[in-house]
Amino acid sequence: MRSSLPSTVIAVAASTTTVIIFYLASSVFNKPRRGVAANNGLHVEIYVKGTYRNRRILDAACDLWSEPHGFFNVHVASFMAQLRFSPFWGKWGTLVNRQMERIPIPEGGEIEVEYVDPINLPKGAALSSIPVVIILHGVNGSSREPYVEQAALQVAVQKGWRAVVLNYSKIRVINNDDGKAARVLGGSNFVDGGDLSFLVSYIRKTHHDFLGAIGFSMGGAKLLQYVGRTREHCNIDAACAISSPLDYGERNVTVCNPVSLEHRVYHLMIASSLKLWILRNYNELVKHPMLRTSAPFRRTTSGLLWWLKSHQVTDIDLAVTIKAKGYSSLDQYYDDASGLERLRNDVKIPFLAIQSMNDPFIPHEIRPGQDIAKDNENIFIVNTKDVGGHVGFWLPGKGCWATKGCLSFFESVIKNMHIQPKSPKLMRQSSIAAAHYMQRTSSTQLTDYNKFIPRDSCSGNDDPATFAVKDFFQKQEKSVSSNASYSITSATTCSSSIFELGECYNEGSKLLKSRSSPARVSRVSSFCSTSSDFSGIMPLD
Repeated sequence: MRSSLPSTVIAVAASTTTVIIFYLASSVFNKPRRGVAANNGLHVEIYVKGTYRNRRILDAACDLWSEPHGFFNVHVASFMAQLRFSPFWGKWGTLVNRQMERIPIPEGGEIEVEYVDPINLPKGAALSSIPVVIILHGVNGSSREPYVEQAALQVAVQKGWRAVVLNYSKIRVINNDDGKAARVLGGSNFVDGGDLSFLVSYIRKTHHDFLGAIGFSMGGAKLLQYVGRTREHCNIDAACAISSPLDYGERNVTVCNPVSLEHRVYHLMIASSLKLWILRNYNELVKHPMLRTSAPFRRTTSGLLWWLKSHQVTDIDLAVTIKAKGYSSLDQYYDDASGLERLRNDVKIPFLAIQSMNDPFIPHEIRPGQDIAKDNENIFIVNTKDVGGHVGFWLPGKGCWATKGCLSFFESVIKNMHIQPKSPKLMRQSSIAAAHYMQRTSSTQLTDYNKFIPRDSCSGNDDPATFAVKDFFQKQEKSVSSNASYSITSATTCSSSIFELGECYNEGSKLLKSRSSPARVSRVSSFCSTSSDFSGIMPLD
C-alpha cells in the first residue's frame, strides 16, 4: 500500500497538468482587456479612511501610486509567479547572504526560517539595527518559491533590510505525556498564527526596531490571524497581505463549491498540492492520535479509495484539518480561518491589502472593499484593475510591483508614525500579552500559546507566564511594604488590556505553585481570586 500512494499522486498530478495545458492554450492568446481609469487616474483603486495620518502615509508611499505591471493574461501571470527561474540565479543573488536556521520551541518541535541579509550594510549599521521584514509563502510553498525569493531580494538589495522567511509548510506534532491529545505546529492548510507568534517573539528578543511582515496568498491569511487576534499587543509594526483569500465560507466558491471551469481547475490544483503536502509530512502526521485511524493514513482498501476519490479541498479538511486542530465541524474551522471581520474590527496596526480584480483564485465577493476601509482607519486597500492575477504582479526586469508597494508602504509608516526602538522589557510584556490574546481567541483551546514564547526572552530559565507572575508580585510586595494602596475597580470599568493580562497572570500562578513556598502561593491565590484587582497594576505601555 505504501508504494501505491506516490503513484496515485503522480497520476493526479499528471491529469491536473494536462487540464492546465489545455486551459492555458485556449486563453493565452486572448486579446488583453483594456485598462479602466481608476480613482487616481491609473489602473489602481485605493480605499482608506481619510485621516491626516493616512494621507501622509499614502503621499509618501510613492510606489503604490505607480502603474502596476504584470502579464495581461491572468492565468499566465498566476503561473509565472511560481514556475519561473529562481531570481537568485541573477546578479542580485550575489549581493546577499542566505542561511537557514531551525529554532527550537520550548514546548517541543521547531520552526524553520531562512534569512536573506544584504552584504553591503550602511556604514556603522548592524543586522540588529536595520528593519526586518517577515515573509510568509502561499499554500504548500516554501522559501524557495520564486515569488518569495523575489520579495526577499527586493527587501535585502533594494532597501538594505533583513528578510526572514518562515517555512510553515513543514509540520510538527507535539504529543502530551498522556498520549490523549496532541498539538500541531505549522501546516499549509492550518490557518493558525502560533508559529508566527513564536517567530515574532524570537526576533523581538534582540531586535527592537521596525518589524514588518508580508504574506502571499495563504500566508496573508495566516498573517491576519496573528495581527487580528493579538490586537493592540501585536509586536509587528506594519503588515501587508498580497492576493490573500480572507474568507473561507460559502462565498469562497473556489474552496467550497467550484462551479465554473476556471474555479474547478484551480480547486483541483489546490487539492492536489495538499495531497502532496500530506505525503511530505506523512511520518509526522501519523504521530497524531486522531489521524492514525483517519482515511488517508489507513493501509487498507478504504485508505486507497480515499486517495483515488478525494479531489476536493473539503475532503482533505474533513479527513485531516479538523481532526488535527480539534474542530467539531468544517463550518467551525472555516469561520475561525476567515479574517474579514478581524480586518474590520481587530487590526490595530497599519495593514495593507493588495488584490487584483482579475484574480482567478479569489472570488469578487470575498475581496475586502471600501466598507472595511471606512470602518477601520488602520486598513489600506489597493485593488488593481486588469493586471496581477494571483500573486502575478511581476514582469522580467521589473520585479514585483506589489512587493515594491509594500516596502514603500513600510518606509512611509516608519517616517510618518515615527517608529522608535522599543525597550526589551516592553517587548517581553507585549510577547506575553500577545500569546495570551492568541489563547483567548482560540476556538478549540487545544494549543497552549503561552508556551510559544522563547524562554531566554525572560530572565533565567523560567516559563514566560511564570516569570510574568513573579514580576507582578514583586511589584505588589514593594507597594505593600511602603503602605501603598491599590485602586480597585469593577471588571466593567477596568481597561481590557490590564484585565485580560490579569487573567494571564492568574493562569500563570498555577505554574508558580510548583516552584514557590506554601506561604507565597497562598498570597498569590488570594490576590488572583478576583479579576477586578488588576486595574492600574502593570500597564503594557
